[in-house]
Amino acid sequence: MPNFQWKGDGLKAVAPLLAAKGWVPAASGVQVVRTARAQLPSLDFTRDERGAAGWVWLSGERPPPKLLQAAVDLGALDVITLEKGWEARLLARLEETLTPEPPLPPVKDFVAESSAAKALLRKLHQAAQTAMPVLLTGETGTGKEVASRLIHQWSLRRARTFVPINCSAIPNELMEGELFGYVRGAFSGAARDYDGQLTAGEGGTVFLDEIDDTPMVLQNKLLRVLEDRVISRLGENVWKKVDFRVVAASNRDLKRLIGRGEFGADLFERLSTVQVVLPPLRERLDDLPALVKQLVDRFYAEDPLASKRGRVSQVTSEALELLCAYAWPGNIRELRNVVFGALVSKRTGDSLLVSDLPRRLWARVDEGGAEEASLETRLASGSFNLRREVERLERRALELALERAHGNAAAAARLLGEVGRGAARDPGGTVRTMMKRLKLGRLD
Repeated sequence: MPNFQWKGDGLKAVAPLLAAKGWVPAASGVQVVRTARAQLPSLDFTRDERGAAGWVWLSGERPPPKLLQAAVDLGALDVITLEKGWEARLLARLEETLTPEPPLPPVKDFVAESSAAKALLRKLHQAAQTAMPVLLTGETGTGKEVASRLIHQWSLRRARTFVPINCSAIPNELMEGELFGYVRGAFSGAARDYDGQLTAGEGGTVFLDEIDDTPMVLQNKLLRVLEDRVISRLGENVWKKVDFRVVAASNRDLKRLIGRGEFGADLFERLSTVQVVLPPLRERLDDLPALVKQLVDRFYAEDPLASKRGRVSQVTSEALELLCAYAWPGNIRELRNVVFGALVSKRTGDSLLVSDLPRRLWARVDEGGAEEASLETRLASGSFNLRREVERLERRALELALERAHGNAAAAARLLGEVGRGAARDPGGTVRTMMKRLKLGRLD
């Protein structure tokens, strides 16, 4: 359901509009719902999969730009000033918010239990519907190649070739010939004509992973390919028309590289027409149990001989709790290595135990363990969000305190220290406020 916030007497102004459309205010006007829900059986009124977006701010005066930005960062769909024409604009936003999104095509082998993963799938599906270049960013190990394959699979080019190219794996002196091709005799060792990997993607999708490792001299030639859709092999002065979709990826902050003169600004603007940021694993913890199960099944599929000494069929709750508490600086790739390593070393039994997991998962923050490594990685890549990290820490501390206090808010407040007690006479008041803000549910 759409949410509305306003200043002054906004509710009095809004009420007649809602009544005329068959909508009624609920929760003292904070939420607005349609009265004829039976006519919209396919609607999901919680809209959780859309992330934070879903509320509209009605303001009596035009907010300054910084306040507008803060509202959007907090999930505002629109900020409407109470001036001429605001009624039509508000009703348009209401209709848009209540319009059901089309269901996504079925996805194989992609875990999406968390709201972050569901939102990612929707962004990838939207990107697939256009022929524009797509830039995938995010920390290492977040699954950028998997995302690029989904874009190809959902696009009109799905019947043609998908060509993955890891730019960091090709030596600089060989990259031009590998990407653009060459003719026989173009250089020492060129014993035959070669069309190159970009031409191999004709009609399909070319995935340029770690695009930031492309030398500057080649970036200009790649920009020419994207702009004019022509390509020329080494050793010949003939330009040939090409047609392929480009999806590029990087785990570094390309704008920072541009400032240092290590990446071309023009190429960045051309590649980032559509930009999708992949969430790190610590923001997808609801996906972790299903991811672990998927990785266990994948391990035995890739190594059938391992089943001869027994097969793990379940993961204990203690092991899952430890996995969820870890920061995962290497994200899903690191999770895969941890699960595979644990299964390789396990001798017997059908359960994955805490004792099967590597001891490094216990690394403490103040000892410079995984959390510090994760922080450095995210700061370097430009993907760190202090607000989300503070909320994540608050949520985890509150959950642990409530668990240890057996659901008693006052006892949990004492465990949380000064922040938990606050200045309230009721020591559990702040805890209950935190629970409401973090949407942790009600106390028994």
